Amino acid sequence: MKRLSYAALLGACLVHVSLAQPVQAEPGSTEEVPLFHCGFANGKSVTLDAGIDGAGLEGLRYRFGRPGKMPELEVFRPYEEVRVTPWPGVGRSIWEDLSLTNGDYSYRIWGSLDKEKAVEEAADALAGGVIVEQGEHEIARLDCLPESVSYTVFSFADTYAEAGYCWDFEHESWRRDEAGSCP
Repeated sequence: MKRLSYAALLGACLVHVSLAQPVQAEPGSTEEVPLFHCGFANGKSVTLDAGIDGAGLEGLRYRFGRPGKMPELEVFRPYEEVRVTPWPGVGRSIWEDLSLTNGDYSYRIWGSLDKEKAVEEAADALAGGVIVEQGEHEIARLDCLPESVSYTVFSFADTYAEAGYCWDFEHESWRRDEAGSCP
């Protein structure tokens, strides 16, 4: 079994993906900042952007469909209506996911970086996909084509932190930080 040094892992991460930078649109702007995009074998793609909707709400926009066409599904949800699961800090992959709902359905987008593949500079070190669920039942699972994944590691969690949320380790949930007291 190969042993990876922290320096080698960090170096590989820097070679293959840029570490997440704050991704908030300027206040009052309707500009959207891309967080995730990929294509699927069926010719469709998914895009997730952070931004502000027409009513001034900050949140995330999910789009699914064929590139260059009107989306088959487009959903905007304010941050407080989206569930983000940050990487717990263990395992072969650095991953995170987020879920947003539309009626009875939830759409979970996930992104990951395989640490061993990143050290080997493998083209498929980044991965991602979408899982569609209705209640507790998985309806569909689409894995991204490896060469199509556009994702910056930690961007989901960093977007929430930039929007004023803190991860509460005790309760394993995000909380709005009105007082600016995030550790």
